[in-house]
Amino acid sequence: FQDPTDDPPFPDDPTHPGWNRQRRCDQNYDPPCTACEGLGGPYWGDKMSDFQPTTCEVVKNPEEVPEAERIAPHFPAKFIERQYGSDRLVRVQNAPKAGKRHFYSQIRSTMWYDVGDNTTTEKLRHDTFYDDLEYTWLDHGLVSEVHLETPEQRHANNTGPMISLLHGLLGLGKYLGGCTCLADPVGVPVLGPNLIDGKYGAFTEGAVYLGRIKMGVEYLVDGSRQKRKDMVVDHYMKWFLHAWFDADPSSPTYKMPVRFYGPYSGFAVYASVNATTPPPEVWTDACVDNTWGTPDAKDCVGKKFGTDYQCMNVEKTDPSVCAPWAGSKTDTHVPQEFVVGHYGSFMVPQEEVVV
Repeated sequence: FQDPTDDPPFPDDPTHPGWNRQRRCDQNYDPPCTACEGLGGPYWGDKMSDFQPTTCEVVKNPEEVPEAERIAPHFPAKFIERQYGSDRLVRVQNAPKAGKRHFYSQIRSTMWYDVGDNTTTEKLRHDTFYDDLEYTWLDHGLVSEVHLETPEQRHANNTGPMISLLHGLLGLGKYLGGCTCLADPVGVPVLGPNLIDGKYGAFTEGAVYLGRIKMGVEYLVDGSRQKRKDMVVDHYMKWFLHAWFDADPSSPTYKMPVRFYGPYSGFAVYASVNATTPPPEVWTDACVDNTWGTPDAKDCVGKKFGTDYQCMNVEKTDPSVCAPWAGSKTDTHVPQEFVVGHYGSFMVPQEEVVV
């Protein structure tokens, strides 16, 4: 991704001057990105105008902040966090088939994360509400995604399973897509400070420090996309991804992650990050307390995915990775297409579904 000819920058749009490098600025761009570029913001389409820019003021350039004084770009090793943001189902790396569109939605999400050391299973779960009206009819647009990777799988370069729960379809039969399992496309990312089997934290190795800025952070005032809270943050970039960490010693979230952005692969503002071990039921139960207070449309508390809710095995290369939840053979009864989002992914029939 260091080749500047690979995936060249957006052309400038004269009706929105300067927005092109605010909506997207990658590590390979020439001229290189500066601290107030690549900020992104809430988005709802592919057009240059389909996003909400924010405010930015450079506090210190990179050379003015000694490495020892920069905020380390990592999450806690174990945490529970709540976030607001936007998601794009079918990312730029996975272009949709001809005639099919990209799906955007504003989201609310809870993420549980537990990566300890080289001897434990890495675990990650998202519960995400897709709040745009075209999704909310299906159990408030709730999608859960569980990622698990054992030490043995890591050593064998096996990414482990990814179990996806489309809550509105749970309990309606195995082959309707309420619960599906396949081999995880990327495995559980190392977000914390630990070195796991030679893997550094996602932004602690190879990221570029762009400087310290004062920026308007969305959603932190009354959960509003339009209202912003001014914060002093350190800005890091890696490939097309950007992350910001609280750099104000007087802030209650000092040194914690504040914001994450990829131009077509997810936008998140972290409303809270609690450095604690997630409860064990989030790795086994279909419906858990995700703290948003949005009721599930069915009586599912305490029910397990894989047993109470049978999962469809859609993994074709190594279906055994899903054996504990969906049996060891690929289910071929229903043709499917894999729809990828940053905070939720699921299988849909190949035929168009009329909603």
